[in-house]
Amino acid sequence: MRAEGEANNWRAFQILKKSLGQTTYRSTIREALGQPAAIECPKVYRLVWKLAPAGVVNLNLDRLVTRALGEVSPGLLPAEFSGQNVSDYLHVLNSPHHPFIANLHGVADEMSSWVFTQADLKRLQRSKGYQIFITSCFAATTTLFVGISTDDVAVGGHLEALARARIDTGSHYWLTDRDDFKTDRWAEQAGVRLIRYENGNHAEVIEFFEDILSFVPDDDSSAPPVVPEHTTPTSSVLPDAAQLVQLDAEEIRTILNAHVKKLMKDESPESYSKYDEFSKSYDQSIYRAWYTSAASPENKLLGFTLREEIARGAFGRVYRATTPDGREVAIKVLLEDVRRDPKLLGSFRRGVRSMRFLRERQVEGMVAYREASEIPAFVVMDLVDGPTLSQAVEARHVDDWETILKIATEMTSVIRRAHGIPERVLHRDVRPSNIMFEGFYSQPDNWRVVVLDFDLSWHEGAHEQSVVHGALTGYLAPEQIQIVPGASTRHAAVDSFGVGMTLYHLISGTDPMPAQHRHNDWGGVVKQAALSRTCTEWVSLPYRYARLVLTATRDKQADRWDIVQINDELGRMEDALSTPEKIISAELLAEEITARCGVKYDWDDDEATAIVCLESGLEVRIAGEETKRRLVAKFVWSSSGQQERKRVGKWMGPAKERCIAKLRKADWTILVENSRKAETIVIEATISVEKAAASLSDMGDVLSQVMRYLAFK
Repeated sequence: MRAEGEANNWRAFQILKKSLGQTTYRSTIREALGQPAAIECPKVYRLVWKLAPAGVVNLNLDRLVTRALGEVSPGLLPAEFSGQNVSDYLHVLNSPHHPFIANLHGVADEMSSWVFTQADLKRLQRSKGYQIFITSCFAATTTLFVGISTDDVAVGGHLEALARARIDTGSHYWLTDRDDFKTDRWAEQAGVRLIRYENGNHAEVIEFFEDILSFVPDDDSSAPPVVPEHTTPTSSVLPDAAQLVQLDAEEIRTILNAHVKKLMKDESPESYSKYDEFSKSYDQSIYRAWYTSAASPENKLLGFTLREEIARGAFGRVYRATTPDGREVAIKVLLEDVRRDPKLLGSFRRGVRSMRFLRERQVEGMVAYREASEIPAFVVMDLVDGPTLSQAVEARHVDDWETILKIATEMTSVIRRAHGIPERVLHRDVRPSNIMFEGFYSQPDNWRVVVLDFDLSWHEGAHEQSVVHGALTGYLAPEQIQIVPGASTRHAAVDSFGVGMTLYHLISGTDPMPAQHRHNDWGGVVKQAALSRTCTEWVSLPYRYARLVLTATRDKQADRWDIVQINDELGRMEDALSTPEKIISAELLAEEITARCGVKYDWDDDEATAIVCLESGLEVRIAGEETKRRLVAKFVWSSSGQQERKRVGKWMGPAKERCIAKLRKADWTILVENSRKAETIVIEATISVEKAAASLSDMGDVLSQVMRYLAFK
């Protein structure tokens, strides 16, 4: 009765456990849980997996969420673990291949994993690995809470602790039917945004997920006219258009922009209307304001001094310039045609707004934005001391995997941060000419990758071009070139495509042709370019890199990896390259050991399995089982019927015994060592990731010798 009257469920279970005794307590709970296998899998679980999350943190014991994944993605193996083992699976958080399922409070079939009592919960929360896992989940991902109360100590307590420590964990969401003041206050303090549905109306929950899955971002998003933030005040009376056009270009610019600043104070529809009327009335003066030159005395531009032209393209030119206080900057001035095309002008406005968002959010790695104007249309940025990626590749500065991965990881990290701010800024023009190496010449040992021109590509009908560098449409996603039903040019996967093609440029040194990703030989071209750069530290790295390029450049928008997945995979490659001895991912180790065998193999991403098929009739499958933290190697040799039966019989026994002895000596455990079929050898062996990692340098030799033993001759 004490337990029944206890409002705190954690304490209630503590009382039950003490009163009933361990054996009765466990059997009682197991009986109460029933048979989860007989329960129908809720539709919402399947909808969650259709969103392709990085993983699910599950507080139920029924494993229905695991079954739902199997129904949505048959064959895709998750990394599944309980809360008490979480410290062994921290590495899965940045694995984009297989989602994780963290059953924090255990699963019904494993009594030792149960977390029901207050003591169980405290023990779990005191675990260092558990603390790191939860903190990493909140800090590195956007979390959606469904079907639970986030202010429960088992969940929300972590967010509260992070908030008290003033750790910014980004935006998280709670789908709830609670609408009380206490919930609102808690969510505000914990940094959680509420998404409400009507009390008990689960149909609204289903509708919520279906809306997200069917959502296509709007291609057109209006932005206000661009007004310089530091316009010098002028007389309150705007000169007559005929008088104004007689002044010099710099004076015209100053007067016009000061007036626009007054017009656009409130950004109301009335202000927009007045701005349009003003633009028509002062058309000739605006045309005069567009004149720029690097030659003195005509080289002033709203206080900046243009020194020399350093680049030009289809839509504008770039000047080296100085600020009024003498600092060097780069100024990108767009052609006057921009203002006469509403679509081009709208794109420019959106681009400037995006760069202002990035500046306000202090997104690290973007080329610092300083000022912008619409009369004439230009943007002012820091001048970068270093080459563009295309220049560096052409000069052969990018010739080893360490440099390639440094560039790729830093580039995607910048774009990832831009995607992650509340305003969700896309780049939409990722290409080598928009990637630069700051400090490459002045600090050769400490240079960094920076990214230019966020959201400054031009949209003409359904065709986009770079502001300065022309078309080069091989870097643009298919939906940026032509209208694709169900796709949007304002979807994050647009950047994935540009990143993928830029990664290709890094290893090939060439620009992709338009629609080259649709060519039949695209996979072979990418693989050849990657394999031309061998990697002795992590032999399988070129194979993984090639697959990453192909995944990022898939034709269908929904099939591409997002920037987070791309960035995480590049980070895993960097870790494998720099510290191969510390890799404990079963999936990474399985492929690496196969690659070190020196044989051709295919890789099955869903099953995390390398497949080798030899002419001798031998098939080898080496799988990484993340959940069980082990590698499984299966060797199957079958007679083709062409070998002499007598010789086969004499050879089979000794060959099998030699293989088994070799594997056992290398610490493999034999699971299967025979076959029911005549003239067939089946050997299945397993080894823990710890043992495999400890002897990684020898593992390839061991397995390649086993393959040679089974090569009938």
